[in-house]
Amino acid sequence: MKRVLLICAIFSTILTLGACSRVETTPEPTPIPPPPEPSAVPPTVPPEPAIEPSPIPTEIPENQIFRDDFVGELQPGWEWENENPTLWTITDDGWLQITGEDISLLSGHPQSNLLWRDLPSGDFIVTIHLKTQPLSNFQQATLYLYEDIENYVALNRGFCDLCVDGGNAFYFEFKIGGASGSYNKPTDATDVYIRLTREGDIISGFYAFEADQWERIGRYGGSYFDFKLVGIGVTNSDGKELEGDLVGQFDYFEITKP
Repeated sequence: MKRVLLICAIFSTILTLGACSRVETTPEPTPIPPPPEPSAVPPTVPPEPAIEPSPIPTEIPENQIFRDDFVGELQPGWEWENENPTLWTITDDGWLQITGEDISLLSGHPQSNLLWRDLPSGDFIVTIHLKTQPLSNFQQATLYLYEDIENYVALNRGFCDLCVDGGNAFYFEFKIGGASGSYNKPTDATDVYIRLTREGDIISGFYAFEADQWERIGRYGGSYFDFKLVGIGVTNSDGKELEGDLVGQFDYFEITKP
């Protein structure tokens, strides 16, 4: 019996020692790495503003006395005669547009919307670029040298079926000191260039369908006084017999020295 008790006591002691020898350990948590340092962001540098090249001013030709391209408003120096503001305008794309009425300067009547400026003394060249489409007798868009009804030179793109077959033509007319004359060149073109020149005692009229491709239509040579005014105008010249009004559009007006 004692033996049995001894064995039990030994076994109990072994179990107690084994239990004491087992130490439960708590696992260490996995370390969390620190967040990465933020990358250095370079400061934002605003882009250099684009430098627009300065426009190179258009060189004025040495022989140019005056030019109006009819952009926005008329250049200084023009004067209207018998102005009707409702019948002229400058278009957005730079054309002086004049709508004709029935009275004509060359019939000795007060034609509306005649636009004049002073001529230089001595020799000169006056040039215009014109769009117009006359369809009835005596309609005309005209470049004038003018003193009075007895003294003028007129070069126009007009219509006169009493003058040429079909009516449409360039017409060069003059009346100076009692002498008069006229020339014509038939054309149906509606986009044209016309020019009057003075060289010494000769005044000439020219036309072109492309810039600087000039053909002479006629000229006058003889003694005469110096014209003081040059101008442009548009007229129906029809005595109120027609319903349609002629429209003339002027792209530019230029005076140069030869």
